[in-house]
Amino acid sequence: MNEHDLRHLEIALPFPPQRHSMSDRAQERVQIWAMRFGLLTDEESARRFNSLGYARFSAYWCPTASFADMLLVAEWITVFFVFDDLQNLAITTGRLDDYDRLRHAALQVVHQRGISGPVPPVIAALSNLCTRTFPRNSQAWQRRFELNLELWLVGHARENAFRQAGRSPSPEEYARLRRDASTVLQTVDLAEIIEHTEIPDALYFGPSYQEIIATTADIMCWTNDLHSLANETDEEDTINLVTTLRNHRGMDLAQAVAEVRQLINMRIADNQAAAQSITAEMDALHLPPRIRNAVRRCIRDCQSAMAGMELWDRTDTVRFAPPEDLRAARNIDYGNGFLDRV
Repeated sequence: MNEHDLRHLEIALPFPPQRHSMSDRAQERVQIWAMRFGLLTDEESARRFNSLGYARFSAYWCPTASFADMLLVAEWITVFFVFDDLQNLAITTGRLDDYDRLRHAALQVVHQRGISGPVPPVIAALSNLCTRTFPRNSQAWQRRFELNLELWLVGHARENAFRQAGRSPSPEEYARLRRDASTVLQTVDLAEIIEHTEIPDALYFGPSYQEIIATTADIMCWTNDLHSLANETDEEDTINLVTTLRNHRGMDLAQAVAEVRQLINMRIADNQAAAQSITAEMDALHLPPRIRNAVRRCIRDCQSAMAGMELWDRTDTVRFAPPEDLRAARNIDYGNGFLDRV
């Protein structure tokens, strides 16, 4: 197995990718929003931002949402990716202390549901999103969303600790770490916002919906691990399931890739089983048809996002392009100065 094979690896998922019809327009509008907060500072950074296509990816999360709601999700996903890019910058430049300061500033914004005063652009953008999003649902939903945002930022700190030590987590620990550090958990929460509903805690924390969330995160994260692997062959990232399997189970590259694909297939089966078993839980809770239908839409959104991300990775972003193309695209101002301004 070589770099070409990895870069063009298609991962078959049995879910239909459904994309909002105004995804290109959303990309344009999110670019304007990003420039408003100083995330993008000139036409060149805007061009590179368009080639990354973060808002186009978000369209798979909300295929039937209103345009305004899709924009809200697209803005959140853009901020999530900006933090990911800044985390990558901190790792490659040895500035993890600076990233920790940025992470703590973000946690403060989340806890306060927004913040005023002069702050770095990415923190200002996050504050704007918190101010607009938290009031949309109940206190119970807000507690869940806040917790999942905390898990994401703490997950980044734990990933960075492993990277700094030059170690990969064990296969048993990897799934939980990768899941927490991803942005899937809180984006699943946002699905309730765009579907104009709120899943009762008794169902949300029940076994079926928790498994739907976990399998959505695992499938997306492990698919991402395979798609990003070609860019990690020279400088191995310890936070990759392929690397974990090679380091802890003595597999060669082809064996580890095959094992990850098999693990993805197992999680697909788990997701499908949970989507079926949740009916009995809704019956037991005597949920009305309105809530039942909304739950099904949220599950559909998760499945669309899984398939959509696999397609987007391969065809609609330079995020997994050859390193020379990727370096040019990710060399955006928000990565060059923001760590200095926290």
